[in-house]
Amino acid sequence: MTLEFQEKFNSEKIFMKKDKADVSSSNNKSSTIKDKSRNNDISIIVIDKIVKVYLPHIIDLFSTPKGVLPKSLENVPLLSPSINYLTYFVQVVQHLFLTIIFDWTAIITHPVNFLLTFVVFPLSAVMLFFLEIILKFISCLNLDSNKDETLLKSWSKLIPLSELMNNLHSGMKSLDQFSLSDEIQSHQGFNLDRAQFLLFLSSIMYERNEKQVIEAHHMLSEMKKDIDSANNDDLQEIERLLKESEKRICDQVREFNLQFTSLSELNTLGGPYVGMFWSEESNFITIACKGTTPTNFSEWLTNASFQRMDARGFLFGEVHQGFYSQLFPMNEYDSARLDRICPATRIIEAVRRKGEEIRTRKMKNNNTTHENTPLVNIYVTGHSLGGALANLLYGRLIKFPQCLGEHCTLRDGTTFASPSIGDSDFAAEFSSLCNRSIEEYKTLWRIVCDNDIVPRVPPGHHHPKLRRYTQKIHIMNYFHVGDEVRFYQDGSRPSSMRDIFSDNKEYLLLEDDLEWDEWKSLFGFYDPFDHKKHQKKLPFDPKYDGKLIPIESFLLSPIRNHMSHRYLVALEKSRKFFDANKVVKAGENMV
Repeated sequence: MTLEFQEKFNSEKIFMKKDKADVSSSNNKSSTIKDKSRNNDISIIVIDKIVKVYLPHIIDLFSTPKGVLPKSLENVPLLSPSINYLTYFVQVVQHLFLTIIFDWTAIITHPVNFLLTFVVFPLSAVMLFFLEIILKFISCLNLDSNKDETLLKSWSKLIPLSELMNNLHSGMKSLDQFSLSDEIQSHQGFNLDRAQFLLFLSSIMYERNEKQVIEAHHMLSEMKKDIDSANNDDLQEIERLLKESEKRICDQVREFNLQFTSLSELNTLGGPYVGMFWSEESNFITIACKGTTPTNFSEWLTNASFQRMDARGFLFGEVHQGFYSQLFPMNEYDSARLDRICPATRIIEAVRRKGEEIRTRKMKNNNTTHENTPLVNIYVTGHSLGGALANLLYGRLIKFPQCLGEHCTLRDGTTFASPSIGDSDFAAEFSSLCNRSIEEYKTLWRIVCDNDIVPRVPPGHHHPKLRRYTQKIHIMNYFHVGDEVRFYQDGSRPSSMRDIFSDNKEYLLLEDDLEWDEWKSLFGFYDPFDHKKHQKKLPFDPKYDGKLIPIESFLLSPIRNHMSHRYLVALEKSRKFFDANKVVKAGENMV
């Protein structure tokens, strides 16, 4: 049976544990656990000097599987991506084979779906092969980023730094709303400054030094081989590497009196991960998910693993396999284990404990009781792939809000450039849970920048009016969740299904029937707002259209508008509409 790290926060120690065991000694740097059922001696490590905030990340790193390649071959050009591509190709072949075995009549009963399945998957595999070469070329020429600049310095080229900081501070302040345990949570509507601040937190996740995290993982892997010789010095070196990897992030959020720590590597190294931001003075925790690094081929493979899998073990309906596997167990055996340990449960548990710590400290410092101490607000955010992961985490939290404990309360989620993540059943159940009661109202704001291509994939019908007609097995059975708010690069008024210029939570009136242009959703790559763009435009500073990275000038607008700084300026171009506080008349269809 596999050894696992189990954390004991009350004694601030980490133990290696297996089943029920007796600790024979916990005073030395290493001691022994006796397994009652099998009489096996299992070494443990007792850590007294590790900073508490890094424990969840160290535990997660210990559970993160090693890569296929040995350390000496990891930096060989194209080798690691090629291995990942072969793994993906095998999965594609396996999926097509099982599709034929279990539904061999599909070519007769569902000919269109059968044809799409056997065209889309092989075509994706071929396209990814060439994409691997292109991404390596871009990475070698260093055309994908300005690595020496911090995020704030880069964004200040588009928006004056003083103005940007004022907006971000205002957005952070909006997260610090107060709610007592016996109060009904009021809904505050869409907040532009809050959206910009959460975009900042989502974007700054890209600035972690992944090489140092991988080095820390290598050290933990070596420690597994010889547990008896491991000691505090080894883990303190791992802690130092993790702390140093987050330095660029921590230095920038210190401007807002925030702290940050990574929580989970999501079963991979050098790819997406999840972290949390919090403040000792404020009353909120933000869970942030890192998105796709443009030149990271492994993350593109995650995006391309768009066959769906049953998510009812932890969520509902069927969801994108690549996204689901980052957070939850891939098979029924893993999800049926008694401990149910997976990245999502480790993330939520770490957030719950931090929320308990913040609220307990406030009660002690202010000499108040539970009833008079505000609950800690929990927000979820992410950009691109991070937006998809944030949507799944938010789905888990709205399904089981009690897993956050008595000291936390779930607030709105805000994601940027998120692709579709689930089928019609997933989308319908998600909406049902968000609208569980009119008193306790939660919203997942899904923000889209103009014609960004990523929210249009995987190819699906997307339009909610088509849910009733979509068959379960159809390859295009993908629908978005949450309330879309689309911002434009030409200064047009934002579009939404809800009145985002006031605090009311009513949906605007929509036609029941499909309009002619909306029939395009039958063929994928369609968004309901494609033909409902508002005609009113306001002028904006031409500086907003500046380019921040070398390759940006060569990109088509659907790809360029996926970048986080393009989301920033699209939000900023709409500010005059929010400042004017124009309220949509009752007879209008769209904002």
